[in-house]
Amino acid sequence: MSTVEVPRVSFVGSGQVEIHSVAVSDPQPNQIRVRTTQSLVSAGSERNSFESPSGKRRSPGYSSVGVVDAVGRTVRGYREGDRVYATAPHQGAHLVEVDSPRVVDRNEHYPPPMVPDSVTDVQATFLSLCDVALHGVRRGRPYIGDSVAVFGQGVVGQLVTQFAQLVNPYPLIAVDLVDERLELARRSGATHTVNAGRHDAVERVVELTGGEGARVVFMVTRTPSILPDCMRATAAGGTVTLTGSPPGPVEIRLQEELLRKELTITGTYQTRLYPLTAYHMQRWTRPANRAYIYELMGRGGLALDHLVSHHVPYTQAQEMYAMIAQGPAGWTGIVLDWTGSSD
Repeated sequence: MSTVEVPRVSFVGSGQVEIHSVAVSDPQPNQIRVRTTQSLVSAGSERNSFESPSGKRRSPGYSSVGVVDAVGRTVRGYREGDRVYATAPHQGAHLVEVDSPRVVDRNEHYPPPMVPDSVTDVQATFLSLCDVALHGVRRGRPYIGDSVAVFGQGVVGQLVTQFAQLVNPYPLIAVDLVDERLELARRSGATHTVNAGRHDAVERVVELTGGEGARVVFMVTRTPSILPDCMRATAAGGTVTLTGSPPGPVEIRLQEELLRKELTITGTYQTRLYPLTAYHMQRWTRPANRAYIYELMGRGGLALDHLVSHHVPYTQAQEMYAMIAQGPAGWTGIVLDWTGSSD
């Protein structure tokens, strides 16, 4: 084993990407070193960082898949050649600790999950975003036959639509401004779509639900001002679940939009709130969710390939982030290839 020099994608100013070399050392006794093969861009959070005026160097990314190439002397359960998922930045290799679960610096760390043979590296990079979407759907609690609307059909919105579909809601309405994303939403399980740029989304959702409004509405956008529309589109006694990551404030009408309809507004944010071990009130730990997601992928119960619009070498990172900053049209899932080739 020896220290290796690998490329890393960094933000060095507002709208500026730099690819530079970093050293990754031999693993400590409790670590493995993983050579990255693919990493997924999380457009919402990474766009916020990409556009930040901060002059500090920032390392984006948290959804990486690779192959173990070195193993610390006390590590058990991993060996060279294993494929694993890791919460790691866009970088050619990284060190991963494999100690028992613990909470450090407000982030939950778990041993990196193995990637099943039935799941490709590209599919495996979606694990974190699938986890976010699944957690959001669990928090929203749609029941069999409930009407459901999903506002926002980026990658996480598409995944929310797919997980909601598993409980057979009707109608399952996808709302977005981009027709190509609405076409993908049909493939993700939506029974109806609404282009909010051409139609009043609230009126269409109410109409499609027989005048009632959707019993469960998921807000999966980075635009805070969408919340009042989500509330108006929700049935009396229904639930609005925030599964996106909208920054900043929003103004709502407490009487008309919240109190008189007796709505429940639910936030979803996994950090520090997942139990480290299962118990009777919360059986779904993060490792349990992730094991289920990979099992679902492996048996074809979760469609991901149609969500990848760009599979490119990491050297094209600047072009990809510039495209994201232009708006939602023309792309969905973006995967960076670190193997020296791409589809």
